[in-house]
Amino acid sequence: MINIHPNFDAVKKGLVEVAPQEKAKLEKDGLDVIHDIYRYAKLGFGAITDDDFDRMKWYGVYRQKPKDSGYFLMRTKVPGGRITGDQAIVLSSIADQYAHGFCDITTRQTIQFHWLRIQDVPDIFDQLEKVGITTSGACGDITRNVVGCPVSGLNPEEIIDATPQLLEISRNLTDNREFSNLPRKFKIAISGCHIHCHQPDINCVGFFGLKSDKHGAGYGVKVGGGLSSAPHMAQVLPAWIAPDQVWAVTKAISEVFRDEGYRAKRNRARFKFLVADWGVEKILSEVESRLGFKLEPHADFDFPRDQETDHMGIHPQAQAGFSWVGINFPGGRLRDGLLAKVGALAKKYCAPGKDTIRLTNKQNLIIPFVPDSSLPAMKAEMDAAGLVYAPSNFRKGCVSCTGIEFCNLAVAETKNRMVSLIGQLEQRSGWYQDKIRIHFSGCPSSCGQHQIADIGFRGARTKVDGSMVDAYDLFVGGRLGRNRRFNELLKGKILATDVDEVIDALLKSFQANRQGDETLGEFCERTPKEVLIAALPERYRS
Repeated sequence: MINIHPNFDAVKKGLVEVAPQEKAKLEKDGLDVIHDIYRYAKLGFGAITDDDFDRMKWYGVYRQKPKDSGYFLMRTKVPGGRITGDQAIVLSSIADQYAHGFCDITTRQTIQFHWLRIQDVPDIFDQLEKVGITTSGACGDITRNVVGCPVSGLNPEEIIDATPQLLEISRNLTDNREFSNLPRKFKIAISGCHIHCHQPDINCVGFFGLKSDKHGAGYGVKVGGGLSSAPHMAQVLPAWIAPDQVWAVTKAISEVFRDEGYRAKRNRARFKFLVADWGVEKILSEVESRLGFKLEPHADFDFPRDQETDHMGIHPQAQAGFSWVGINFPGGRLRDGLLAKVGALAKKYCAPGKDTIRLTNKQNLIIPFVPDSSLPAMKAEMDAAGLVYAPSNFRKGCVSCTGIEFCNLAVAETKNRMVSLIGQLEQRSGWYQDKIRIHFSGCPSSCGQHQIADIGFRGARTKVDGSMVDAYDLFVGGRLGRNRRFNELLKGKILATDVDEVIDALLKSFQANRQGDETLGEFCERTPKEVLIAALPERYRS
């Protein structure tokens, strides 16, 4: 067993203060729980120890709500969100066999199952392994799924195709015991996308495409981003990074987090806190000392004005004669074998050997390499299957966490609420045709990324006629990009039944008072809070 820890002996002797989870990780590395998972599959749920429940997260296995229910959720690890048609069919089959017939696309471009029992896990692992999918590192204090732009290598406007570097990072970190004991989860994003759809601002490490007059296309990198109850925007390291340096830089940054990150308190253990305390100059110096060479200095950064919602719709690729087709799933939920149907479409219509499906971090998916001549026939099949490839602005701008249905932290329904809300908005607010991002999180952990949305909702509870009901705290004005900012609380405890009316009122105020081409987020930032509140339905104005 390799258990890299900066204070291994001191912790063992009780000379260094660490969180209880740190002691458990020293007793047994998270990756070593794989053997116990197979043992517990025979012994049953009741045999699992509390520490092993935590370690099972290293393989994407979490207890489902309530914790003693005997059911688990499981996340897979899919680098860059890329699956083949055959893999999609197997994932859909697993959902039908073990997960009550549905699965979810997550904001880290992977697939999540629910309603699994411990005795189901070995067969699920076996089915996944046969098609080249792992769950190792899907959760836990380890590098999570590496995300990127879902149209890398396809987008005519991208700065650089980051696919080789993304796969190199994922390959080198997956099952790597040098980095299986980090202070907390570690999120990496890399893309050359011209609109930064991979959200480098909110990842621990976020590489983005960067052109240098001297060296050409390479990468910049932001460090220390993250959401949850203490959100931080990532900070830019003042350097240009060559494509063949990306893995070395990633390794060095990961070592800094592993060796210098905080382990005494779990709520201070994310990389963002170390970056905030140290500053980028010290981070860069430490990274370069581990690299053994200096990175090319760079200070001229020009970021996109605002992040787009997704690469949805049908768009011509850089490869002549081909298009990618975006398919929308509100909240990322796939039911009734739809993932298998998408897999079959990819196998049927994509160019030979190109049947790759790209999962997106907005919980949608994209089928690339569709010959333009095949688009009419493919559209007809998608229409027949109920697959939405021309979504409304509300559908393509929505993101939702798991919510109270399965999550032990959530206090309100999110995913099903999002699905119903979209229909309500399409009816009530169909007049609004501009871009909008609406995100739902069930709790302050912000798995639905509500803090970066134009309109973000965070789960809450309130009393109506003496009974507790679902409600949401309303946040407005968030965005990433050049003028990035987290949104701000506008009003607490909006009743779940009033959400569509509240959104409609805000949009009407925006349309009536908009200046030039400003976005909804820019309008909300410019407009005084009391003016925005005055636009809400009367019962929420006080």
